[in-house]
Amino acid sequence: MQTQIQIEPAQPDDAAAVLEVHCAAVHQTAAPFYSAEVINSWARLPIERDRIDRVRQRWIENGDRQMIVARQGDRLVGFGFVDKTAELQGLYVHPDYGRQGIGARILAALEQAAFAFGVSVLQVDASINAEAFYSKQGFQVTEHSTHRLASGQEIACIKMRKVLRSN
Repeated sequence: MQTQIQIEPAQPDDAAAVLEVHCAAVHQTAAPFYSAEVINSWARLPIERDRIDRVRQRWIENGDRQMIVARQGDRLVGFGFVDKTAELQGLYVHPDYGRQGIGARILAALEQAAFAFGVSVLQVDASINAEAFYSKQGFQVTEHSTHRLASGQEIACIKMRKVLRSN
C-alpha cells in the first residue's frame, strides 16, 4: 500500500533533502533541455555542507519566503517556494515521484501562501521543461527570456504569470 503524500511547510532539518530532490530533478528532468554545463551549474554535485546551510538560512528560515514540501512517510519527495514579491522561485519533484499530481499540490499550497502575502499575480521564470506543467496549472506565457542562476550562469526560461484567486 502506498503511503499518502503530505504537503506541509518546510522545517530547517529539511535542507539536505531539499537539495537532494533539487539535484535529482534537475539532472534527470531538465537534462534533455539544457547543456551538461548548465545542468552542472544549476545543480552542482556533490552537495556540500555549506550549500545545505545556505538553503536552510535563505530558503527555509527566511521570513520573506514560504517553502512547502511534499513527503511520503519520512521521505521528502518535492518542494517549492514563493516570496513576498510575487515570485515563485522554484518547484521541484523527485523524478521517482513525477506525474502523480504532487507538483500541482505543492503549487496550490504555494499559491495560498502567496495570496496570504497579499500577492494577486504570481510570476515564475519557468525552465523549458516546466512550461507545459505551468500552462496546465493556469499560467500564461509573457515572454521567452533568460534566468540567472545562483552560480551566475544564465539559462533559457519562459516568463509566466497567473492571476490568483482566493479559495
